[in-house]
Amino acid sequence: MALVEAKPAGESSNSTVSQLFLVVIDGVESTIREGTLHGNIGTVTVTGPGQLSAQGLRSVLVRGDGGGSVRFTLCGDAAAEAVDSASFDRCGSVRVDGAREVSVSRCHAAEVERAGRVSVERCREARLRGGGGLRAARCRRAEVESFGGVHLARCKAARADWCGAVEVELCREVDVSRCGAVTGERCRFVNAAGCGSVAVADAEVNMVDGELL
Repeated sequence: MALVEAKPAGESSNSTVSQLFLVVIDGVESTIREGTLHGNIGTVTVTGPGQLSAQGLRSVLVRGDGGGSVRFTLCGDAAAEAVDSASFDRCGSVRVDGAREVSVSRCHAAEVERAGRVSVERCREARLRGGGGLRAARCRRAEVESFGGVHLARCKAARADWCGAVEVELCREVDVSRCGAVTGERCRFVNAAGCGSVAVADAEVNMVDGELL
């Protein structure tokens, strides 16, 4: 069960009311505005006004009210909802919904929906749907849908559907369907269907009629 070490409300040093986060650690729901929550292992700590840090937890969900920043480090299953920004470093499976800015690094699997600017690096599996701009690098597999702009670099396998401009670089195989302009260089295979234009240098480009499977 999670325990909280927090200052009483009257002892807050902030002149304004700090943001309240709802936190679920290993199935136990708590709220935190200041201080630290302890799981069986790991902690969740308010590091500043609207800033939360989760570290070393098996399972953790953080839900904000549309604002605030959350950082997850060395967690197993980690999720963030209704926060302004979220970052994940060396976690297992991560999920984020509705954040303006998202950063994921060296995680096993990532699922991102309805985000603004997204950066994903060195993840085994990444599923990304609905966002402004995306940069994904060195992922084993990345599946992207409905992003305004996409940059894919050094991914083994990647797929982009219903996106705006797509740039690919040093990827092994990329499937692009119903996107705008597709540009880039030095990929092994690029399969494209229903895109505005395709110009990838030093790659085997296959133009496919209909939809890619």
